[in-house]
Formats: sequence, C-alpha cells, structure tokens
Amino acid sequence: MLEHRSDIVDVLSNYATGLDARDWTLWRSVFIDEVLFDLSSWTQQEPRRLNADRVVKAQARMFAELSVTQHFITNHRVTIDGDRARCLAHMRAEHWIEVDPPKPETARYTMFGYYDDKLVRTEQGWKIAEMQLNVTQTEGDRWVMDEATRRAQAKRKLR
Repeated sequence: MLEHRSDIVDVLSNYATGLDARDWTLWRSVFIDEVLFDLSSWTQQEPRRLNADRVVKAQARMFAELSVTQHFITNHRVTIDGDRARCLAHMRAEHWIEVDPPKPETARYTMFGYYDDKLVRTEQGWKIAEMQLNVTQTEGDRWVMDEATRRAQAKRKLR
C-alpha cells in the first residue's frame, strides 16, 4: 500500500515538474487518454471530459508565452480502493510573463488552493482520470494568464 501511495504522489510531482520544465512528454504521462477536467473554481466553466493530447498541446502553447512558472503540490492525502485512488493535495502555482516596459506589479499571478484528483491504475502505472482544481485564493494580476493565452492564440492564427 505504501508503494502505491508513493507512486501516486510521484504522479502529482510529475504533473508539477512537467509544467515547470516544459516537459510535455512527462506532463502527458500523468493522464489517461480522456480526462475529466474540472477547473470551474477558476474558470466558472462546467467540468469537461477532454482528450489529454489536445490539452497538452494547448498548455504547451500557452506556457511558451510565460517567462517562468513554479508549481508546488504538497500535503498529499491518498486513499486507495483497488485500482482506483483519490489524492487531495494543496497547491500553489506561480506564473510570470514578460511585459514591455517591465511592470513588476502586473507581471505575476499566483493561485492557491488544492487538487482533488481521481486516479486509476493502468498497465503503465497510476494515471489521473479526473482532475479537479479548487482555487481558494489568488494574488497578482489574472491578466498574466489571459495575456499568455491571447499571445498563444495570436501565434496560432499566424500559422
């Protein structure tokens, strides 16, 4: 049981590391093919089941516009029931973007809260099947995320 708990904590660590290192192969490896993403606490949109490959490509485009990020996931509370598991974990996600002229007061956005993830055991190990982000507090300017998305979409239209 401890081995499974350790493997599940590693999945969430790889989630954070993959984002910050822009290692999209690593980040993709934490998900099954179709994942239920619930970001409603932040986006106010209904949870949606999405193709993980498409999500990774979209995140890669948007994160390319951020100058640096740092994601912390800690205080893991893992429950395992056969080939299914749940992991509740605290999170803090820092995001910075380059602006010209530099404006330190608007170049950073931080999200605080917790993940409530459901995982399944596959032949390749534990994978996230449902990801729920619960944002409880923010600091900085949400414009950072909106601007990164806008820049990514503008570049995509140029192709």
